[in-house]
Amino acid sequence: MKIRHVNDSRIISVIIGILASLMIILPVLVLKDSETSYTGLQVAFGYEFTNLGSWASGEIAFNPLVLLAFVLPLAGSFMLILSNRGYLLSTIMFAAAAILIFMIPEFTKVTVTVLGNVNEIDVEWTYGLGLIIAASLSIMATLLGLFKLSRNA
Repeated sequence: MKIRHVNDSRIISVIIGILASLMIILPVLVLKDSETSYTGLQVAFGYEFTNLGSWASGEIAFNPLVLLAFVLPLAGSFMLILSNRGYLLSTIMFAAAAILIFMIPEFTKVTVTVLGNVNEIDVEWTYGLGLIIAASLSIMATLLGLFKLSRNA
């Protein structure tokens, strides 16, 4: 019976990690006082939101830290699949992911180019649904890992 509980908590952690990583496809950042939102893929890999030819353009720059924030829960899940005692490393990965996910608005850089002059603008972001769910799932996986570690100690 105890073996089943070990596998149940591992399976739950793996599912939570995969779901947290899948939140990259949902809106992660929303412009304050606007309905304009950007998915995690757009924020991570960069996105040109306006292009007026050679006159002006605006884009969100490629951001490897945002990509890392969504890959860490997946890596934590794979750590649990590959190792019987992978709870310590996976818990660290889930905790780091939660911290990085909450810091995504600070990492995101928006640039506007007008007549060849590139300027970085300060944008006030609010958390989108994908960011809130991904952070919540990462925190749940962290707490589950800490619980599992405390039970084994």
